[in-house]
Formats: sequence, structure tokens, C-alpha cells
Amino acid sequence: GRPATTAVAAWVLALAAGALALVAVDYGARDADSRLYAEMATRMSTGPPSEWIAPDFPPGWYMEGRYREHPVGLFVPAALLARLGFPAEQAAFAANAVYQVLSVILVAKLALTLVPGVESRALAWLIQLIPIAFTFRIRANQEQAVVLFLLLALYATERARERPRWVAGIVAGLVGLLLVKGVLAVFGPALCILWLVVRRGVTGPAPHDRAAWAGVAGAMAAMVVTTFAYEHLYRHVTGESFLAVYLGRQLGAAAVAQSAAGVAQKAYNAVWDLGRVVWFPFPWSLTLIAAAWTALRGWRRGEAPDPSSRGAWAGGLFAVGVVVLYVGLFSLSDRRADRYIFPVYYAVGAAGGVAAIRAWPWLRRLAERLDRPWVPAAVWSVTFLLHLFAGRVGVPTIKLWAPDS
Repeated sequence: GRPATTAVAAWVLALAAGALALVAVDYGARDADSRLYAEMATRMSTGPPSEWIAPDFPPGWYMEGRYREHPVGLFVPAALLARLGFPAEQAAFAANAVYQVLSVILVAKLALTLVPGVESRALAWLIQLIPIAFTFRIRANQEQAVVLFLLLALYATERARERPRWVAGIVAGLVGLLLVKGVLAVFGPALCILWLVVRRGVTGPAPHDRAAWAGVAGAMAAMVVTTFAYEHLYRHVTGESFLAVYLGRQLGAAAVAQSAAGVAQKAYNAVWDLGRVVWFPFPWSLTLIAAAWTALRGWRRGEAPDPSSRGAWAGGLFAVGVVVLYVGLFSLSDRRADRYIFPVYYAVGAAGGVAAIRAWPWLRRLAERLDRPWVPAAVWSVTFLLHLFAGRVGVPTIKLWAPDS
């Protein structure tokens, strides 16, 4: 219909304006990961695609030789974009903008399966205003692509409960996640399973729940096949193993202890991560905490939830499960970084945003007033361009509670 056409046109114009602005200011990132990945995509775009699976570290970086920190899935779209004529130095940032926009769209679509239209559509601009969205507005690293593929897998899992053909989307999402994030793609199937468990437990069964479960199982099998195919192709190109080096680096580094404090250190890691969970989706993290507390008190008193709130309950419970899964597992490793639990911020931000709309009448009135198909794209354009030009004039970045603290 007309609203959908207007939304698509607005997003296309927003992306075009953002891409032109990146080139116009000759954008270059400040953070090391983005600079490395943008440079790697640029170098890949000038070489034969048959060798893209085995890039080398660019000269002058912290390592040399073959790049085996992650699979090369993140670099390929940017390299292809550069091959098509887009300025290579900005191609990775333009690709990330596409991932960001598609993530915003999928957040709203996934929410629409749980809550009414005005609430789900409002998330398309509310989720852009959380602190982590400002911090990662223009990057070339993996986090936004990870969120995109997770959202695709989750949305396809939900749709497969009604239409089994969406199983293909589950496979695409989880295999894409694997090619971008490697071993940490294990969170993808876990989140899809969590979604199915919460969905059925709170809102009841759907006609094709079995198809959705089979789709997740099939996607896991596809991830295994993709892993062996990737290793085979890498050996064919280089004569060396990718997995032997990659798994040694990733699992070995995660197991290295930075403190002799033992259990106390793991508890500190969890507190450190939970501090991020409160801050980066702020203020919606606070509204989710308040909603969870209210729901817990009602449950203790034996009060049944309002049937109209079952979808919001499912979304909130899923977000809490995502926090427990990510923080629980990453607290076992003494490696700490904001980006490690990046998907948590969006899960908490989305669930908390819905809770805020339901708790604050003024926010609901604002959401209804801004319920226009072009508003999310307009918010993205304004925040993207402000970030771009504010960064150029040296507005400082606030850093709170550094990883090495």
C-alpha cells in the first residue's frame, strides 16, 4: 500500500544521502577495528574474488600474514560495493549503514508479531535513540551485521510458525551470522530456540511450530556444512587450515584468566556487563526493569496477566533471556568489551521501549503523533548526518568504566 511505498522511498533516499555524505567528507573512522576492516575491504576489492576468502593483514597493523580472526563474510559486501564503483575507502561504512537500516526495519517487523502496530512502528525510531546506536552509528566492524542476521533468523523463525516457507530465512540468517562472526554464531540457534520456547509458553502454539523447530535444526545443520565447506575452500586457496588457527585464537584467548580472583572475578565480569546493559539501551532499560518488577509482584500475588499484554510479556521475557544467556556466558571469560554483548542492547531497548509506551501516556501520544511511514528514515538521516559532521569537528566521545577497569 501507500504507507509501505512511502517508507521504502524514504529509506532509499536516506541511504543515498548518507552514502553521498560519507564520500563528500571522505569519512574515516576513529576506532581501530573499523579502520582495519575498512582497509581490508578496500584491499580485497582490488584483488581477484577467488582469493577473497584468504586476505592478509594490511601492513602496519598489530599482526601480519593471513587474517584468521574471523571468517570474511563482513568484508565481501563492502568489497563488492567497491567493485561496483563506490569509493572503496567508504564502502565498508556504506554497507554498515545498510545493515543498520535493515536492522531497524526488522526490529519493527518482529515487534509487530507481538504488540499493536503503533507500538511496533514507534520502535523503528525509538531504538535509534539508545546510547549504543549513537556510539556505533558509523562503523565498519561486525556488530551491526550480527544484529541484522540475528533479527533475520528470529523474524523468519516467527514467520515459520505460520508459513513453513520462511524456514529458508532461518537458514539465511544463521549461515550469514556464521560467516560474519564465526564461532560466536552459536548464539543464533540458541536465541531462535529461546524465541520458540517463550512464544509457545506465553502466547500459545501456532499451526506450524514443528516446521519452525525443524527449520532451526536444519539451519544448524547448514551451519555445520558451511563450516566444512569454508575450511575446504580455504585449504584449496592457501594450502593451510583456517579452523586450526582460528579456533585456537578465539577459544584460547577466551580461556585466558586476567585475575587470580576466581569466582569473584567472574562475578565482577557479570556486574561489568550488567552495567553496560543498563546504560547502552538507556532509558528503556529502566522501563523494562520496572515492568519486570511489576510483573513479578503480580505473579507472586497470583494475578493473571491481561490477555492483551501477552505479546509484550513474551517480548520482555525473551529480552530477559537474552541478557541471561549473553551475560552468563561472557562473564565466564575475563575478556571484556562493550561489543561482545551487542545484541543484548537491542533486545532490552526494544522490550523496554514497548514498556515505556505503555507506562508513559505522553510517550504514547508522541508515538501516535509520529506514526508516519517516513519518520524512522528521517530520524536515521538526522542522527547519521549529525554523527558524521559532529565527528568531523571533534565533539568528544564519552567513555564510562573502561574495559580494563
